[in-house]
Amino acid sequence: MTVLTLTKALPRLQKAYQEHRLIPFLGAGFSAPLRLPTWSGLMRWMGGNLGFDPPELFEVHGNAQQLAGYFELEHPERLMGFIQEMRERFHHRDVDKQRRTSIQHQALAGCDFRTLYTTNFEHHIERALRDRNKKRKVLTLTRLEDFMKPVDPTACSVIKFHGDLAHPETIVLTESQFFDRHRLEAAPDQRLRSDLLGNVFLFVGYSFSDPNIRYIWHRMDRLRKESRKGTGASSTSAPLKSYWVTFGAGRVQPRLLEEWNIDVIELDASDKSASVAELLNQLHA
Repeated sequence: MTVLTLTKALPRLQKAYQEHRLIPFLGAGFSAPLRLPTWSGLMRWMGGNLGFDPPELFEVHGNAQQLAGYFELEHPERLMGFIQEMRERFHHRDVDKQRRTSIQHQALAGCDFRTLYTTNFEHHIERALRDRNKKRKVLTLTRLEDFMKPVDPTACSVIKFHGDLAHPETIVLTESQFFDRHRLEAAPDQRLRSDLLGNVFLFVGYSFSDPNIRYIWHRMDRLRKESRKGTGASSTSAPLKSYWVTFGAGRVQPRLLEEWNIDVIELDASDKSASVAELLNQLHA
């Protein structure tokens, strides 16, 4: 079982970063400084739309994906409208202002990453990169046609793993949509399969209890093993590690993640944004 401090983890991360082999995989927690609606907030919003009074009562009937599925079954014609309202709220000018002052987003933009993955729907990661340098080439990849276009090797590709609010049809919101994505056969998954072979992943902004990201970890481990067999890689050659950032590891989760070839990096919880920003800034120090 391995739990690393930032000091111990940095040499490994810096080496991968200098070789352009470090790939961040960012979750909702990374956007916490932007004060976006949480899953709970979205479900209360849905509950209000469905006539639950108070809207919080809707949440006791299932998890977020199940409730979103119920909303679609009851009002299939309204789900796209709901996603459009999500876009308006998530991309409101007040949220843009929060992004420009977010030290996490500023630190991310200061790094020279060629590839970023995120399960977030909003555009603030790619906008943060452009905030830093208006001329910076940033590609947002979600749909099949996005992956089929010529790629500038100097650009940063932001792969939206659960969809992009700019393309409502790509959003993964309901339980059925999550189950479909779990097959990991879509264009982002094919890119992930390729990136797994020679890169180091850094997961930031996820909870231990998130079943969707845990399934992705499980599948990544399987894909990595299958890909190594397909390339004839030696069984004795060590696979590349992935790293998961947390603010309190405990004893159980690091042992479970070890089975998926993931080491845990425990940061200072007294100021989470500052700790994440420090990690990112130290990569190119």
